[in-house]
Amino acid sequence: MRMNSLNHLAQLNEQTDATPFARAAIQELMTGETQKLVFPKGRYNFWPDKASEAYLFISNNDESLKRIVFDLRRFNYLEIDGGGSEFVFHGTVIPFALQNCHNARLSNFTINWDRTYHSEAKILGYRPKADASCVLDLQISNQFPFVVKNGKLLFELEDCTTECLGHVLEFDPIRRETASRVHDNGVAGQYTATMLDDNIVRIEGRLNHAVTPGNTLVMTAGKRYSPAIALLDCSDISIADVTIHHCGGMGIIAQRTRNVDLQRVYVTPDTRRGRMISTTADAAHFVNCAGLININDCVFENQMDDPVNIHGIYGRVSAIISRRTVEIELVHEQQRGVDITQAGDTVEFVANENLLTYGTASVKSFNRLNKQFYQLTAEDAFPERLKIGDGVASLGWIPDVTITNTTSRNNRARGFLISTAGKVVIEGNYFHTPGSAILIAGDANYWFESGKVRNVTIRNNHFDNCMFGVWGVAVIGVQPEIPEGCRDGVYYHENITIENNRFDLCDGRVLYAHCVDGIKFLNNSISTSSLYEFDTESDDPISLEACSNLEVDLHIPYLTCESEKEMAAAP
Repeated sequence: MRMNSLNHLAQLNEQTDATPFARAAIQELMTGETQKLVFPKGRYNFWPDKASEAYLFISNNDESLKRIVFDLRRFNYLEIDGGGSEFVFHGTVIPFALQNCHNARLSNFTINWDRTYHSEAKILGYRPKADASCVLDLQISNQFPFVVKNGKLLFELEDCTTECLGHVLEFDPIRRETASRVHDNGVAGQYTATMLDDNIVRIEGRLNHAVTPGNTLVMTAGKRYSPAIALLDCSDISIADVTIHHCGGMGIIAQRTRNVDLQRVYVTPDTRRGRMISTTADAAHFVNCAGLININDCVFENQMDDPVNIHGIYGRVSAIISRRTVEIELVHEQQRGVDITQAGDTVEFVANENLLTYGTASVKSFNRLNKQFYQLTAEDAFPERLKIGDGVASLGWIPDVTITNTTSRNNRARGFLISTAGKVVIEGNYFHTPGSAILIAGDANYWFESGKVRNVTIRNNHFDNCMFGVWGVAVIGVQPEIPEGCRDGVYYHENITIENNRFDLCDGRVLYAHCVDGIKFLNNSISTSSLYEFDTESDDPISLEACSNLEVDLHIPYLTCESEKEMAAAP
């Protein structure tokens, strides 16, 4: 059913702001008998001027007062069908924010920006100088407007100007992926920009790393203010047949949301305009979620961070008020303001030096003092060994995960980051990532991203020339960040099965695991590739540290006899 407010949209031209019509349609949904919007197919332009406004704390993005076009709150059985339309956004705005919505479906539309949050340039020349500085010549496309003012290169967005030279990364324009073995880069300290010709700028200063003429330099401001779709305290959300060409943050970010289903979601650059980059951060990110996260038949490519990241949040004990009340601090600035637990939930206490759980508590109350500090009161006394600095995580927000038939490629960094104790199945996917294709971690000291895994199956996937960059220690890395190291007989992760996968390798490191009880690596097909210069470094193909209960198939073509003996002697 089309709402009355949408009937006029088909007659709008590209200079008309469709935001007021969308707001009116949402208002009709709130008061009408139906909760379904169907857009006539077309191109719709949305500006932030008449958008709604809310101050949002969105984990792993940057908090701020947000302008929101589709501001959807407290809906049940909501459906928005774009009808194959292109939704084009302008300026600093969030396209979709769903808060306390249940049984909602978004489908059949494309999200894009006319002026992106990032800029791209061709590297025309690079010349190092004796004083460790350099001369860098850039040719900047017309679709990334800029000015040179007072010796600074300023990129013009639709509602601000920004310097982007502090966060740059090289891409290979032929392969359309991060250039092989390049690092995150940027101009260190002061620099001088000079116009040489139309769209050609010379930068004189100091780069953190050398660059290669002919490559594309991607520049971002570093902030994540505008995710494309934010799901906050929702349940039973379906997103299908949606393409996200760009946004200024995560493509999809879900926090404290139960049951999310992604079908045929494509995070991919707008190649019609010759763009190299899609989103400026992760394609899909899930924080303190529950139920089932199901991702099927999706494509995540050319984003400036990981395709998928699933984790919880460790709060840190900052004060012990009584035997039943503690103060909890959210340490990482992009996690502040997120309610990590609630009354009736169960939390675990984790020693920050070794990540081991030493006790649990039932939550009587969890009250926000401000965005950084919370007060937690338990039903019963805390464990005797509780101390300031230890981690606290919810046991009520732990999802199961199924990721199938999904492609992850050509992005910055890694592939799937999995940190959940639920049942995880990663099957039938294609990976071509510059770092680890799958990373299983856990950390209560820096990122504060929990937690341990208990049942992970990785099977029938194709790992195609992963690790051609610098983000990882192996194609599959199991790397909890444990300052003290793993204690004998006590393990952080459990039960990881890697079977029937195909590994085409440009880097000799296949699997690294630390502090795991139960690893199976069986019936995997492994071959070396000539697509990149093969890099074995000094590590063995399979490296297992402080692990137990191993079933490891050693049929790896380039294993040395010495390596085979080491593997045979593994505990």
